[in-house]
Amino acid sequence: MSISTPQSGGSRRSSATKATAGGKPNLEKEESAGSSPSKATKAASKTAGRSASATKAGASSKTAAKAGATKAASRPAAKAATSRPAAKAGGRRPLAPVKVSQGRNWGPIAMFSAVILVAVGIIGFAGWKVYESALTVSDRVGQIDGAHNFRKSNPDLVKAAQHQSGPLKYDQNPPVAGKHNGDWQNCMGDVYDAPIASEHAVHSMEHGAVWLVYNPAKVNKDQIEALAKKIRGKEYSLMSPMENLDTTVSVQAWGFQLKVNDPSDKRIDEFIKATRKNAGVEQASCSGGITETGTTPRDLQSTTGS
Repeated sequence: MSISTPQSGGSRRSSATKATAGGKPNLEKEESAGSSPSKATKAASKTAGRSASATKAGASSKTAAKAGATKAASRPAAKAATSRPAAKAGGRRPLAPVKVSQGRNWGPIAMFSAVILVAVGIIGFAGWKVYESALTVSDRVGQIDGAHNFRKSNPDLVKAAQHQSGPLKYDQNPPVAGKHNGDWQNCMGDVYDAPIASEHAVHSMEHGAVWLVYNPAKVNKDQIEALAKKIRGKEYSLMSPMENLDTTVSVQAWGFQLKVNDPSDKRIDEFIKATRKNAGVEQASCSGGITETGTTPRDLQSTTGS
């Protein structure tokens, strides 16, 4: 028969009075059983505390963000303030506008200039022609260096229609005017290879021909041909050799003469241009004249008048 021994007056202590492993009383159930607030109240309080903590944390976060934004905003401004130079008291001086040179349209300018040049050339040429046409044959010959004008020095020598038969003597060699045979030498650009009678050649000059003579001992074949090109085929001109000529070349028209020693002298061309057809004192033809060579005149009297 077992006998149960009562513990502490036969009553069991509450588990709340039991000691913990560390020797401290466990008060959880005691508090919950005694005067401690209920679980619902404690949970609500904890929830409220968490909400308050969250609110505080949110506020702190907003404050920190605002502070960060303020700091971030203040940095560029400070940098800008330090990087820009301080404005002068009077402000910046206004910049003068730069004029841009526009390219010119040279096409119309060039065309206009060309038209002006052409117009000036035409006017100049016309003016020169008017001036040239106003010059007399004496004026033109007077512009040639070395040319002689017997019309001024011997007016009686250049009288027209001084016909005389037979051989004649002349003060000039070759003769330039004066008495002459009644028949003229053909002067339609004829180039004679032998001397001709001066009495016939003078008559040709009276009609307006220019007579070119050369000394055959002073020129070669090529030079003779070069001289012939100035005469050949040109009416109111003729050419022949003269053995007793005191210069290399001599050209003469009625009352005018030019002697040169260089057969390529440009004055020969100038003299021919100035006197051919212009120096004649009779309006007569150069065709139908004497075509034979020889220094003895032929008294054919085949022509009448001049």
